[in-house]
Amino acid sequence: MPDAAYDVTYGDPDARRVREELDNGLYGGLRDLLRGTADPDARAFHVAAATERAGRPAWLDAWVAAEPRNPDAHLVRGAHGVGWAWQARGHAEAEHTERSRFHTFWERLAAAEEDLERAIGLAPDDPEPWAHLVTSARGLEVGLEELGRRFKEVIVRHPWHRRAHAQMLQGLAPKWSGSVGLLFDFARDRALAAPPGSPLASLVAEAHIEMWLDRDTEDAMDAYFRSPSVQRELHAAADLSVRSPHWDPRPEDARADNIFAFCFLSGGDAASAAARFAATGGHVSREPWLYLGEGIENAYLFHRDRAFAALPRTDPP
Repeated sequence: MPDAAYDVTYGDPDARRVREELDNGLYGGLRDLLRGTADPDARAFHVAAATERAGRPAWLDAWVAAEPRNPDAHLVRGAHGVGWAWQARGHAEAEHTERSRFHTFWERLAAAEEDLERAIGLAPDDPEPWAHLVTSARGLEVGLEELGRRFKEVIVRHPWHRRAHAQMLQGLAPKWSGSVGLLFDFARDRALAAPPGSPLASLVAEAHIEMWLDRDTEDAMDAYFRSPSVQRELHAAADLSVRSPHWDPRPEDARADNIFAFCFLSGGDAASAAARFAATGGHVSREPWLYLGEGIENAYLFHRDRAFAALPRTDPP
């Protein structure tokens, strides 16, 4: 089996090259890559690969100062600002988060929204700033109506925006003032509406992970994915996406395989899980492994080994 690693570039050579340049403060490669990339999902991937980093790199302000009329400069700084805000907040539940953290969180989100709105003003047809405003809406607690308005602005420009759908799903979860009904209605409706072979069908699996996380006891968590009805729905979603004959994954679509691998293994279906682990090619996504508290790569490797160890052995010919 291949080595496994969490890498925000998922091995994409352009994303990896640009990220290395940014590590040295050089943003020209990212500027040119975004300018030359018309596909919205490819642009979203490259923005995410460039901006997922700790702290506030100096090149963000340098780029905006050098090219104040370039919408991508504001987009990238705004996208980073949203993630930077979550770094300040942390991932603990609200009642376990210090008030000072929330102050910094909201302050950074407000600054990020200014950048994203500036990007919209300069490039009104681009869905990407709106996609990040879907994420910031959750943190600023603007309400479900405003969350939905922002999401609609994304899909008017690109109906199948992968990352915006994942963020909208989070916004509809009960933990963010949504509900179980809203969560599953959205996941199921968008999965069925998406083109055959779309990764959006993995939204159904993500919705079930939210329900699994909400169980009160370890026994209840263990039992959740073993429900026959849950497993039937997961297999149906996989058939629409990662197992569809129309599946033509991009590097970052390994995330969908990671999600299904976890869900199938948690349900006791080692064979289906092993197939999805194999399909990842060793590319580890943050979700769902961050929920296990074992370190992302460690959790992936442990559960991948479990899946393959559970397969029936075949005698050599």
